[in-house]
Amino acid sequence: MKLKNLFLVFSVVAMASFVSCNQFKVTTNEAGDRFQLHTDEPGDNAKVGDIITFDLLIKSETDSVFKDTWKEGQPIQVDVREGGFKGSFENALFNFSKGDSATVYVKADSLFSRIQQPLPPGVTKNSDLRFIVKVREITTADDFAKSQAEKSQNEGKTVDDFAAANLKGATKNEMGMYYLVEKVGNGATVSRGDTVVVNYKGSFFDGKVFDQSSDGQPFEFPVGLGYVIRGWDEGLLLMKKGEKAKFVMPSSIAYGERGAGNAIPPFTPLVFDIELVDIKKKQ
Repeated sequence: MKLKNLFLVFSVVAMASFVSCNQFKVTTNEAGDRFQLHTDEPGDNAKVGDIITFDLLIKSETDSVFKDTWKEGQPIQVDVREGGFKGSFENALFNFSKGDSATVYVKADSLFSRIQQPLPPGVTKNSDLRFIVKVREITTADDFAKSQAEKSQNEGKTVDDFAAANLKGATKNEMGMYYLVEKVGNGATVSRGDTVVVNYKGSFFDGKVFDQSSDGQPFEFPVGLGYVIRGWDEGLLLMKKGEKAKFVMPSSIAYGERGAGNAIPPFTPLVFDIELVDIKKKQ
């Protein structure tokens, strides 16, 4: 083999070895963050006050899974802020930009002592939890507020368009909620203060389910007392025992401008399929 070709082969092997080593290198910075970058995209890192959206898988050293947003189908969106202890996952987010993926190592003892909880089964003392993260988006607080305002302004048309395409014959009430009976009930109607027993499924406009009652375990609650979102309280007053109906609820009578944690973003209209199994009349 010619010397030039031999040098080229050596260079390629050396470069591959260098890339491979860096791929598995765990960085520990002065702030105490420990992380392993898998993808390092150009761009500005997250800073305090930004809104960051990311997918997350949390695993123990024995591969017990505590959180998997890829499987759940809903990423996490939070304000970027400093964590409560050195080496926290929140602090590690300051090292990442949009498109980055990494594994963050967090001491289980530090995390669970901070939240005043014992170590869960599968997590041993002095072990690390692995936070495997993929950053989808980083937005400034001002830009996020503008996007939410636009979303709020356009929501009415979004709801109307969805109902026109998916709920033929539905009735729209004064709150902007659409209601379509899919199975007629022949029992009593609901009054405020009655306790209802329901089966339900909640989904987004793309069909993705975010919540539902378990098989054989319907949901029971009093109507009209604020135990559920306003759309449910108002919608159930339209139903009879044995009825099945589909509701499309604008965010104003669902989870509004705040959303519901990481499960439901702000200003999100929702679809609910509800079966009214039983009514326990107010005494």
